[in-house]
Amino acid sequence: MKKIPLLNNASAIASFNMLGSELLDEAGTKEVRYYSNTDLIVIYEITRGKIRNTEYQTELPLAATAWLKDLILNGFWKLPSEGGLPKDQHQCIATFDSEEIIIGRSMNAGTFGKAGFKIINKSRPSHILTSWPQEFQITDERVEKVLLPMLEQLSSD
Repeated sequence: MKKIPLLNNASAIASFNMLGSELLDEAGTKEVRYYSNTDLIVIYEITRGKIRNTEYQTELPLAATAWLKDLILNGFWKLPSEGGLPKDQHQCIATFDSEEIIIGRSMNAGTFGKAGFKIINKSRPSHILTSWPQEFQITDERVEKVLLPMLEQLSSD
């Protein structure tokens, strides 16, 4: 597994395709950018502060895209009676390209009181604190508007 630097400058971004970006607040201080290359999806987050910025990123194997999309649409978002996951199953774990990926439901997905998902790559250390794994939280609303169309685009390429 190749270590990836933060995608915060032109030389780091050069080998990636930008899939899209979104501002999470009206002031433009919180932004998420989505990138991919032949092996990875990279979710780069930046919070712009008065003194310094906080940058974070989560790297996921491209091979995990179909699994993530299927679990969201046909697992978590469907009732058990419709073929969805059992109501007491709140997370799923799988390995792609030797990287352990976890997706789980979150009732406070980065925003208090907003349901969504937490996606974790247990095989890659956080860029902020290396004893933690990389993780990304996203609300159901953002999954529908941003993540699912992006996963669809990647699976059709």
